[in-house]
Amino acid sequence: MIGRKLVQCLVVVAAVAVSAASADAQRSRAANTQAHDGLWFSGGLGYGSLGCDNCGSREGGMTGDLAFGTTISQRLLVGVGASAWSKSDQGARLTISTLDARVRFYPSTTGGFFVTGGLGLGSARGDFGGFSETQNGIGTVLGLGWDIRVAKNTSITPHWNGFAMRSNDINANVAQAGIAVTLH
Repeated sequence: MIGRKLVQCLVVVAAVAVSAASADAQRSRAANTQAHDGLWFSGGLGYGSLGCDNCGSREGGMTGDLAFGTTISQRLLVGVGASAWSKSDQGARLTISTLDARVRFYPSTTGGFFVTGGLGLGSARGDFGGFSETQNGIGTVLGLGWDIRVAKNTSITPHWNGFAMRSNDINANVAQAGIAVTLH
């Protein structure tokens, strides 16, 4: 139920952002509205589906994503990112997360579409009553998104990421759909 409401909310926010940005986008296409320069930051929330070895079925839960870095060129941004999925059920909480070096590539210098990827550390943490256990390993992220400019240096960014973590004992992956605010 919460997942359905979150998806509905994300769709409404995306629709409002698209309609608000459409008039501005028509006026500023010639002025290269997707110009990237200097530092950037992106942060958002979403909904994700967790899968893992020996899980049986996928589990839905809340996700978050943060990234920041610097501009290398109009098509290439580099930085650091973190993605997380978490769910609480009957007093127990499971969290899967990554902390990674991240690259954002824009195929077009005038469009907002981008692909992203990263490699770094991954973590799985389980809290059960007063006991907790954490497994650390390799973390990866691969995704895509679209910066919809709503102001000169601000975008609403719907995105999809697949992120995963793997240790000796755990192999988990999350499919994440979310919406972020990106500052360029």
